[in-house]
This record gives sequence, structure tokens and C-alpha cells, in this order.
Amino acid sequence: METSGNKRAMSIRSSSTTTRGVIACLGAAAAWGANGVASKYLMNMGLSPFVLSQGRLTIASIITVIWLALRKKEALHIRLGHVWHFALLGTIGMAGVNACYFEAISKIATAAAILVEYIAPVLIAVYARLFMSQRMGPVRWAALFLALIGCYFVVGGYNVDLFNMNFTGLMWGLGAAVTYSFYIVYSEYLLRVYSPWTILLYALIFGSLGWNLALGPSTLPKMGWDFTSWTLIFLCSSLGTIVPFGLFALGVELLRSTRATIIATFEPISAGIIAFLFLGEKLSVPQIAGGISVLVAVILVQREKEIDELSPSALKKHGQVHGLVFRRPE
Repeated sequence: METSGNKRAMSIRSSSTTTRGVIACLGAAAAWGANGVASKYLMNMGLSPFVLSQGRLTIASIITVIWLALRKKEALHIRLGHVWHFALLGTIGMAGVNACYFEAISKIATAAAILVEYIAPVLIAVYARLFMSQRMGPVRWAALFLALIGCYFVVGGYNVDLFNMNFTGLMWGLGAAVTYSFYIVYSEYLLRVYSPWTILLYALIFGSLGWNLALGPSTLPKMGWDFTSWTLIFLCSSLGTIVPFGLFALGVELLRSTRATIIATFEPISAGIIAFLFLGEKLSVPQIAGGISVLVAVILVQREKEIDELSPSALKKHGQVHGLVFRRPE
């Protein structure tokens, strides 16, 4: 009876962990979708994609430092020898994906940019299988396939001619896929030791430092031109950056990178719903079908109740991490 009770308790904890991870990733995807709509508006009004990235990360890092200093001081501490890890995460990952994605949607249709960027889940799945000991059973492969097919229809991929679009924009989109993949995989590596808040904070700090060294801080006061633009910039920095990147880090900590990125394909669905509600854009039958496909993929991931023994949260819980090296479970 005791063994049965222990198994039941473990099943409940496993289900709770998976559900929390799924909810975190869905929240991140929804916030990213809203951010994409607001960012596209700002760039259509003339704001440079690079300056938008600089301002977004700078404002977000300032807000995060203040909030953590007041509420979670322990999240501010990192080991001196790990600084270069966060520098890589912030410059190549955080700053890189912002720059590549915004530059891509400034040169090609947002649908095309999203379509190219969402090569990332495939890249992460292959890398994680080869180098990170992540199991990819038939259910997870099916979820990945459904998520990618769903994204294809949601963004109208059947109307996108990748071979006749702006080549530079296409390359920026591929750059977004690579830097997005790097950010997620490297985040999982650092989450073995640090909390999601610490990951977010230092990724923002080093990302903003990189941009301000490249462009100079003098560009920041010139970002906005009226109350509406400054409001959108602030929302892109807070609800569009701090919230989704923080939630997604939590999702990766609980679910690992492959499951988290499959769920994050909900982003174009949320963007489509927002555009439908606030911009009057219509949703076609293929888009609705694609959205259903992504939702089925999310359900399949959520039904995998088991806790991955190599997830950052499990490794930290069982004390298997030593610095940034960990012992595999026996």
C-alpha cells in the first residue's frame, strides 16, 4: 500500500509539473504573439528593427534589475566563472534572435519570417537527441510534426514563395531560427544551476550591453515620437519581453527544450487571434485547421506526464549538478 501511495503521489507531482510547464510555455507564446503585432506596427511607422531591439532589451533589463532587487535578491547572484556563459546567452542568443527576427519581418512578410524561424524546433529536436540525451518517442515526434504543419497553415505558408522572396530577409529569418535554437539550448544548460529569473536577467543585461555598444545609447531617447509609440515600446519591453522570456525559461526548466519549443509554436496562433480581434483580419479555414493541429500537438505534449530525469528542475532537486557539470542518474 505504501508503494502504491508513493507511485500515486509521484504521478500527481509529475502531472502537476508537466501542466505548469505547458501553461508557462503557452503564456510565453501568447505574449510573443502580441509583441509581434505591436513590433510590426512600430517598424511600419519607421522605427529601425535594430533600434527597437536595443530599446526593448535595455528597458526590459532595467525593469528586471529593479524588480529583482526589490523582490528576489538571490536571483542577482551568479558565479564569476560563469559570466562568460551569460555573455554568450545574451549576445548571441537574446540580442541575436531579436535582431534577426525584427530585421526579417522588416524585409519579408511576417508569415514568411515566422515560417522560417520555426525551423528551430526541428534543429533543437535533432541537437537534443544527439547531444543532450533527450528521448524523442513516437508521441513527441507526432506532436512536433503536427505543430510544424499547424504553423505552416496558420501563417499561410502555402501562399509564401520562399524561392522568390527577398533573399536578405530569408537569411535573417534563418538567422532567427539558429539564434533562437541557441538561446533555448543554452538556457537549458544554465538552468541546471540557476533560476529562470537569473537566466532572464543576465540574458537581458548582456543583450542590451551588446546593442548599446554597437549603436550607442544616444539612439534610445529618439525611439518614440508620441504617446502611442512610447506606450507600445514599453509594452514590448515588459509584457512582450520580460513576461514571455521569463515564462519560457520556466517551461524549459520543467519540460526541457524539445517539449517547450513544440508548445511555443502556439505563438502564431495567438498573433492571428490578436490580429483578428483588434486589427479586423479574417481567419481562413486553413488557418483555423492549422490552429487545431497545433492545439492537438500541445495536448499530446501535455499528456506526457512523466518528469524527465535530466530536466534542469529534476537535476537540481536531486542534487546531481556540480557547477555546470552533472552526474547522470544511475
